[in-house]
Amino acid sequence: MTFEEIIDRIRKRDERVTRCFFFWDGPSLQRIEAVRRTDPVAAAKMRRPICNSCRPALLTVLHKLYGSSHFDYDELVSDYYYYLIKDDKLASIKDPDALMGWIVSSAYYFFLHEKIKGDQILENTPVDSLSDVGRDFEEDDSRSKSREIVSEVIAAMPNKVYARILEEVVLEVGQYKGREKSELLKRKADEFGIPLDNLYVKISLAKKQFKQTALKFNML
Repeated sequence: MTFEEIIDRIRKRDERVTRCFFFWDGPSLQRIEAVRRTDPVAAAKMRRPICNSCRPALLTVLHKLYGSSHFDYDELVSDYYYYLIKDDKLASIKDPDALMGWIVSSAYYFFLHEKIKGDQILENTPVDSLSDVGRDFEEDDSRSKSREIVSEVIAAMPNKVYARILEEVVLEVGQYKGREKSELLKRKADEFGIPLDNLYVKISLAKKQFKQTALKFNML
């Protein structure tokens, strides 16, 4: 499959080509061909990708930005993919054969921007409670009633990962302070399989969705 065909299929949101190009973690076409030269039988047994994959190049970019810190490749690259198709950015590529270089450059600046945004949220977003999105609850004298409403809003949120983050991170960890809170947050980030700064980004987004959900269902 040529790079021109890959671009065309990705722009048309072909699921198989998109998954192969961004997420294939098996042997590359080049690797299979190299094995074939010395062991045709072994090469024949190797699972073949349907196109070239940019995964090795994207991993190089992510390792450069995150160093030895843990990161979730699938999640980060999924965000990058939606960034590409949102405004049909691949349509700007004039030379299809330059696709890999274009992807590396584009991905580097996208991931860098996301990391900087995460660092800023890490510095400015407190993880204490839902008080910043539920101040209207304060008029209710019953704490149990407030907790009940919070639980109902969380249950109604469309993104269940965000709901889980509010329950297991904001409400659960928010009651702690100092080093204990920091250690718990790091542990939660590991449980979710994401970097700590990425967890803070998701906390911010989860709080935003919490308020939107509450307003939508007239819970505030």
